[in-house]
Amino acid sequence: MPLPRTFRRLASAVTSLAVCMAPLGCGSSRPETVPVRGQITLAGGDWPAAGLIVFTPVEPAKGFPRRAGRAFFDPHGWFTAMTYEEGDGLMPGTYHVAVHCGEAIRDMESVGRSYVPAKYQNPAQSGLKLRVPAGAGPIEVDYNIPPSN
Repeated sequence: MPLPRTFRRLASAVTSLAVCMAPLGCGSSRPETVPVRGQITLAGGDWPAAGLIVFTPVEPAKGFPRRAGRAFFDPHGWFTAMTYEEGDGLMPGTYHVAVHCGEAIRDMESVGRSYVPAKYQNPAQSGLKLRVPAGAGPIEVDYNIPPSN
């Protein structure tokens, strides 16, 4: 039984499209990222809770977009940075770093308590920096935050 003419045309169009797209591959079109992991401590020890590190781009590496990154850390301070998806690393460039960790706000009446001194919550004031060179291998980072007074 011959195939209907409409089906043959559709099959031909799909086959042509597949042949044209084959050279493009299935790879990601995102710029390269560099794996960044490490530990952030509070006065040389553990944190009372898990927290967040924000990597604010100051100057992207030549040819790379300006894109922020982040990393969630556990109470022991271990983290792996991400730009697009968990663990993919950071774009090459220079970053200022901010740290956030505190008690959750339970309701509209309560005030959250931060375990991080205000200076370290602001990337422009923290003094924490990170340079990620293009083409670098995995980068290990260690930060220590003094306790709040």
